[in-house]
Amino acid sequence: MSRLLSRRLFAAVTIAAVPLIASMQPSATAAAAQPSDPRTILDRVFSVAQAERGEQRFKQSCSSCHRADEFAGSAFSERWEAQTLGDLFAYISDSMPADDPGALKPEEYANVIAFFLGQNGYPVGTDDLPADAAVLKQIGIVANPK
Repeated sequence: MSRLLSRRLFAAVTIAAVPLIASMQPSATAAAAQPSDPRTILDRVFSVAQAERGEQRFKQSCSSCHRADEFAGSAFSERWEAQTLGDLFAYISDSMPADDPGALKPEEYANVIAFFLGQNGYPVGTDDLPADAAVLKQIGIVANPK
């Protein structure tokens, strides 16, 4: 095969393969949706002290409308499993307390989430759950195998 024919054949194959290779790559949107560090709430993402602070905040700010057991067991897992802590954080910080949505500090919302995790028996760590929605979006909510 002549050198010129080889180059043309290589060029033709390369050009034809580009769309195929591109279709195999994850899109930027799909890549952004996948956490680079696939953590879950089983990875000891909150502390006992934070859960205790969350329980106190729940009693002060939430218990006039909610019972703690609304966020425990199957009620919690059926509502939030396969979502992220970022989804939960966004929901409660955007809509609670019902009479003054967004009134709590981000740390207080994170503390309440830690309380929910604690009452559901998720493993406890030494660090507090961050109050950063972007970081929480990287932590998946999964069933507790306890």
